[in-house]
Amino acid sequence: MMGVYLDTNIFYNAYCPVENNILADWLLDQLTPRFQGVTCEWTILEMFRALKKQVNLEKIEEKAAKIALDFFLSELGEMTEEKKLKIIPVTRSAIMASRKQIFNHNLYAADALHATIALASQVELFITFDGDFRGNLETIPILNPIDPEFKEKVIILHNVE
Repeated sequence: MMGVYLDTNIFYNAYCPVENNILADWLLDQLTPRFQGVTCEWTILEMFRALKKQVNLEKIEEKAAKIALDFFLSELGEMTEEKKLKIIPVTRSAIMASRKQIFNHNLYAADALHATIALASQVELFITFDGDFRGNLETIPILNPIDPEFKEKVIILHNVE
């Protein structure tokens, strides 16, 4: 099994009604038990806040945000049940280990937590739209979907078709 860590913004782009979801949807469609997505519980909380922020900015109505979140949670459950996605619990030890990522890479707390959990999960790729992640995450390559060759790289690196 090959694991790819999915940062929260992958889900945000897939489920937020005002975002361009083509690349995020494509990536989520590639997930299988053999090419499994990995994320952590914190992603769920970040999604709640991200959609509420769009309500606060008056980009979407609260009803639309709640519908999007319900759809997100439902599909998260389905992907987990089908073993296409693994959701890692956030533990105190992961929070404490995030200190290293904060100090070594000057990451925000949530980004450091995602990085720490990705490393502990021994995924083979970290996928994010976040420009704060550059180069590699120690031994894990980082891939941004805005890379013009994103799909080709995913297909080549992980034999996904």
